[in-house]
Amino acid sequence: MLALQQVFNNWDAVPLGWYLLGPSAAVRPGTVRPYVLCGQRIVVFRGEDARLRGLDAFCPHMGTDLAIGRVDGNQIRCFFHHWRFDGAGACTDIPCGEPIPARARTQSYDVREKYGFIWIWPDSHALSDVPGFPELDGVEVYAMAGRTMTRSCHPTVNMINGLDAQHLRTVHRIPLQMTLKTQEEADGRTIEFRMEADLPSATPLQRIVRAVLGPRYAYSMRYVDATVGLLRTLEDVRWFGRWPAEPTRMIFAYTPLAVGKGKVQPVYIARRPRRLLSRMAAWSRLALTAAGFLWLRDEDGKIYENIRFRPNALLNADAGIARFIHYVNRLTLSRWSSRGRPAPYGAPGVDAPGVDTPGVDTPGVDAPGVDAPGVDAPA
Repeated sequence: MLALQQVFNNWDAVPLGWYLLGPSAAVRPGTVRPYVLCGQRIVVFRGEDARLRGLDAFCPHMGTDLAIGRVDGNQIRCFFHHWRFDGAGACTDIPCGEPIPARARTQSYDVREKYGFIWIWPDSHALSDVPGFPELDGVEVYAMAGRTMTRSCHPTVNMINGLDAQHLRTVHRIPLQMTLKTQEEADGRTIEFRMEADLPSATPLQRIVRAVLGPRYAYSMRYVDATVGLLRTLEDVRWFGRWPAEPTRMIFAYTPLAVGKGKVQPVYIARRPRRLLSRMAAWSRLALTAAGFLWLRDEDGKIYENIRFRPNALLNADAGIARFIHYVNRLTLSRWSSRGRPAPYGAPGVDAPGVDTPGVDTPGVDAPGVDAPGVDAPA
């Protein structure tokens, strides 16, 4: 048994990772905007050099919200006493003329832009860039934002949707008997689940689908820091059994906002071809992907808006979920975490006292049931 910290389904445990704030266009040059996430209030401002910077929202002088301040060059001034702070959080000017106190600084954050959105790392320097699809590194892409979803369950609970093969049959009525393959990277930050199946041919409609897509279908879900999910569909598909299909790609950014409230932002990604007709085809593929996701999203929403996650009787078919819980509980926590406080009972998605939850036990206690059927607990 492993002694695990409780990160999975815990609103007070915030892993190090990239969190999506909002559209890049929401912060114009010379403006400042507040954001609330993971129980924190952050200000993001864009200087005259067009770069974004992020700081804790409250001035270290007396706690005034910097969101009501103004951008001064590439820095920000507090509205109250006009103290000025640079992007590293250091005070650089006090108009009254007194020496700047050593404690006159606030926490800064690594803020970057990708796919038309603003992303924040809960510390001054990120360990890596905003996640993307490795095969598209250095490739020009289209990025189309989907409709933001709000969920009352914890984001890590929402993430099991991408690796629960059973619900494809029971919820979405997709008759695939899928097998699971799992690969976790050595750094412990990334885990990938691949689901694959032979396409059935029992009915006339199934035979038509098999003739168009080929005999095999697969999709993969890659999670980075339990904050970003990278979905590829149409893997192993060969159009009419001959031509390999270009996978469809979606990014899911999971952001806890407050206890009992999180958001999921889907972003649809496609290569940007050089030729006009190919570009039109790429945009059509994005639109079809978005339409298909809307169908699945509405059905899944019924579950994740009402779930009280209790994995008390996991099956062999739930091996991916058990492995995912293992992975999440070993992630490194950020400064935004409230250590030592369990998630409040009664919050959506939080289990009741006295219930043994496999893989999500309290810190320092061996998690009962982590070694679910068919799952080898990683060392």
